[in-house]
Formats: sequence, structure tokens, C-alpha cells
Amino acid sequence: MFRNDVDPSLPPNHPLNSLSSLRKFLILLTLSYSGFLANFSVAIIQVAFVPMGQAFGVSPGDIPNTIGYNLLGFAVGPLLWNPLSKTIGRRPVYLIGSALFLPCVVWMALSPSYACFSAARTVAGIVSSFSQTVPPATVADIFVKEVRGSKMSMYAVAVVIAPAVAPVFSGLIVNTQPWHVLFWFILGLAGLQLALFAAIVPETLWTEEATSDRAGADKHNSLNDSIANAGKKAAFDEQQIETVENKPSVNSRAGRVGAAWMPWQRPGEFFHIFVSPFLMARYLAISLPSIYYGMVFAWSVSITIVAPQMFEKPPYNFKTIPVGASFLAYGIGGVLGKWSGGIVGDKVVALFERKKGTRQPEDRLWALLPILPFMMVACAIVAVVIRDKLAWIAYLIGGALFFFCLSAATGILQTYVLESFLPRSTDGQAVFIFFKSIWGFAIPFILTSLETSTGYFKGYMMMGALATGVGFILCGGLIWKGYEVRKGQGTPVVAR
Repeated sequence: MFRNDVDPSLPPNHPLNSLSSLRKFLILLTLSYSGFLANFSVAIIQVAFVPMGQAFGVSPGDIPNTIGYNLLGFAVGPLLWNPLSKTIGRRPVYLIGSALFLPCVVWMALSPSYACFSAARTVAGIVSSFSQTVPPATVADIFVKEVRGSKMSMYAVAVVIAPAVAPVFSGLIVNTQPWHVLFWFILGLAGLQLALFAAIVPETLWTEEATSDRAGADKHNSLNDSIANAGKKAAFDEQQIETVENKPSVNSRAGRVGAAWMPWQRPGEFFHIFVSPFLMARYLAISLPSIYYGMVFAWSVSITIVAPQMFEKPPYNFKTIPVGASFLAYGIGGVLGKWSGGIVGDKVVALFERKKGTRQPEDRLWALLPILPFMMVACAIVAVVIRDKLAWIAYLIGGALFFFCLSAATGILQTYVLESFLPRSTDGQAVFIFFKSIWGFAIPFILTSLETSTGYFKGYMMMGALATGVGFILCGGLIWKGYEVRKGQGTPVVAR
């Protein structure tokens, strides 16, 4: 846990080499807490559909739609936070985002109507979305590649278990308190987030110093460069960064930790960085795993939405607190999935590296193959329980198994996306989170069309088949031709 790996190819003042193992661990905990909190706040209403529907004068079935609105904010927000994290630095983004989240929570708590609450949820999603894409870049800043998967899996587990843990607190609170208290509780957690970032997480953005030749050339650039020329220069910068970060040389150029430049100083370059996530989506090694993962994530959201509505009705007739406590099963599954997704993934990659002499992102996907059949099993269990109204414990077993698979898939696929284009990791994560969030936004509305038990049965069986079948096709295809695809599309690759 406290192993302090360093990279001799990087300067001593690089955050990967300069930070102590304890400091790195505390940073990882803070990043994980941030990812947890954003998703925790999304799911905190899971057991409060009825009282919130009564308060807003809408059907309880309308309240889950606000989960989708929050996730929609997750999809849009990185377009703001990612460019800032690559220019002014990671730490300012963490501090500004954490501070802005506080009034958003107050807005949600004091919302007088459904429309107002929906708007607040959307803005809160935009503001808190920094916690979904910037932390993986910080993980890449401070950890060597040999342990990056296990560190990412810790962050991923925090994100995955949040929707499972939140309903427990939701049930305890709304059992005796009005729904507003849910968000006063979130406000306290959000204040803690701001304090942790301020006290623990330093700046980790590494900015290389320009060589004398480059500096001399820059003097001849006009201050009034056009956006097109600035875009070309930014593209050149990215190519230079890719070359340096992927070349194992002990003669790395010197650099410093801190802001690269201010957005208003180079508006053309900032515009290029702003649109770079859109350009990143063209890389198949980034977009295909992201689309697939978003589909799997969406069905995990559906399991948590259907559960409270089902358990509150006959033949189960659960009270508020037991409904919330039932979500712990999903949390247990998510925690167990960390071992398969992160630790096993890193060991598989290390094994292939010893055998082949090189380290390729596709090697990590072998760790996902044994997990895929269990997605079908989990969805089948959930489908049969809903159709035949079987014992409630069977639904929880199916849900826990699916969250186990989701947690493993999160660690493996998110790390694969990260490593497929490491110099532009924040852009890759933006694509990953975009598809995850868009699928999550859509799922409450999809569930509306599957209101009958027969519809749920068909839906879950279809999802299980897609999760398993498409997963095998995706992993198999990338293992077979992923290297060639990445090389052909011009992403940084390590020669075999």
C-alpha cells in the first residue's frame, strides 16, 4: 500500500518522484472520496421517491428522472473542467469545483418545485463532474504504470459503491426527517471534500521547460496568432508531450509543477484543448470501450431504481430503512470486484510484460474475459425474480453479482482507456464519462417503457446477453487488433 515507486526517466522534482508514498496514498483517498461523493449525491434520493413526489406534486416515478439529469451534467461538465485542469492546473480545478458544489447542494435542499430541483440537479452534475475525469489524470501524474491499474481500481470502487451506500443513509434519514435533510447531510460531506483538497492534494500538473531552440522560435511568434495557427501549435505541443512521455530516456527535459499558462493568454490554444475531447472520440480504442461500459453502467443504475419501488410493494412490503439497507448487497459486490478489476488486471499485464518484453494496454483486457459470463447470470437472476416475484434475497444476490462485474469492468476498462492515450488522459476520461453519463441519463426513461414485469424480464435478459456478448466481441477484437488500431490511428504506442 505504501510502496514508493519512482521513475528514473523523470526528473526528481516530478510529482511521481517527489511525493512520499504516504502523501500519494492520502491523495488517492481524497480523489476516491471526491468520486464517491459526486455519485453518492446522485443516489441519495433512492429511498425518497415517495416523499419527494408528494412534496413536488408529481408521481414518485418522476423523481428517478432527476438522477438522469444529474448524470447529464456529468456528461457536459468535463468540457469545462478538463481544459482548465490542463492549463491552470489540477489543484485549482479541485478547489473551485468543490467550492461551487456547496451552493448547488443548498439549491437542491431548498428547491420548492420539481422543475427547480431538476435544474439544480443538472447544475450540480456539471459542477461536480470534475471528480469524474480529473482524478484519473492525477493518478497518472503520481503513480508508475506498474501499479496504475490497482490505484485506479480503488478510485473506481469508490465511484461504483456510492450508489449502493447512499440509499442506506437515505432510508435512515427520510424515515424520521423530511427529504431536505438528505441534502443538508450532503452539504456537510461537500464541506469535508473542500477541506481535504485544500489540505492534502498539491498541484501535480507537470509542465516541461522549453528548450533553448524552442524558446528562440517562440520569440518570433506573433501575439495575435490566429486560432488556426494556435491550434496547430497546440497539436505540435501534444505530439512533443506524447514523444517525451512515451520515450524511456533518463535524459528527460527539466520541468516544473504548476500551471502551464492562463487560458486568456492563449485563447487559440485553449480553444483547441476545449474541443480536444470531441476529437478524442474518433479513436476506437477510446470510444468503443467507453460506449460499452456506459451500457453496462446504465443497467446497474436500473437495478438500483427498480429495487426500492419493487420492495415497497407486495409481496415484500419493506419499510423505509430495510429498503435502504438492502442496497448494501450491491456495495459488497462492488468492493469484491476491486480485486478482480485492479489487482488481477495489473498482475495480468505484468505477466505478459515478462513474457513479451513490452507492456501493452490490451493485455489488461484478458482479466475481464472470465467476468463477462457472470453479467448474463446476474441479469437473468434479476429478471426471473421480477417476473416470478421470488424471494427478495435472490434479487440482492443478482444485483450484488452485477455490481461485482461492474466494479471489475470499471477498473479494467477505465485504466485501458487511460493507458491507450496517456498524454491526453483527461480527454480520454471525458469520453469515458460522457458515454457513461449519457447512458445513465437515458436509463430512467427507458425503464418507463418497461413498466410491466414482463417488460422488465425481457429487458434484463436482453441486457445480460448484450453485456456478455458485446463484451467478448469488444475484448477479443481489441486483444487481437487493438495495437494495430491504435498505431494506425496515430496514438502513442510502445513498439512490440
